[in-house]
Amino acid sequence: MFGEAQMTTKPPRRVPDEVAATPGEIAAAIEALTPGDWARLKRSADYRIWKLGPEKADSRTADDLIQTALTDLLVDTRRWNKSKVGLIRLLTEAMRSISSNWARSYKEAETAVLEADLRREDEEGDIFSPLDNLQEPGPNPEQRLRDKQTLELIDDLFKDDEKAQMVLTAWQEGYDPPGVREFWGLSQNEYNAIVRKIRRRLGAAALTADHDRGGN
Repeated sequence: MFGEAQMTTKPPRRVPDEVAATPGEIAAAIEALTPGDWARLKRSADYRIWKLGPEKADSRTADDLIQTALTDLLVDTRRWNKSKVGLIRLLTEAMRSISSNWARSYKEAETAVLEADLRREDEEGDIFSPLDNLQEPGPNPEQRLRDKQTLELIDDLFKDDEKAQMVLTAWQEGYDPPGVREFWGLSQNEYNAIVRKIRRRLGAAALTADHDRGGN
């Protein structure tokens, strides 16, 4: 499981040295993962590879994605503040980030080839591409800042509630309520109680949860 793996090309924001888990703590936490934990990680990795699709996955598998996340953590490319987040959530979010980097790298390579095919020379001898005037789709800087601030607030609200973190992470992964319950091994009553707690806390912070996330 800990053989060679491709690491992320863009390291995430660094956790300060004083709160980062030590290599020994990381190794112990990995050793303590249960078969159920590994099954959850595998389901999350399977989902990420499926979302990438065969071309963007480029022959990489769910096991490759898990291995990359673990390697990034073990070689200090990614750090873990275990007082804020559990290992399963950290690895799940790491796999989302890594797979996004894989998708981004594929898109950049695809665009470079497309631009080369479309480049033309005008009457004055200048080289141009029809893609030159296209704007990158997506939120503007103000919206990205608001989204970042909202995510940071949500992380802070639930930093001491691992079960709420588990459900929020599964929602971010795109799982519906039955999928969340299966992913984390929750009963219907456990899931409903966690959702109610999330809604109350978000409501008190003037945020909202997706009301379709209820007990289905």
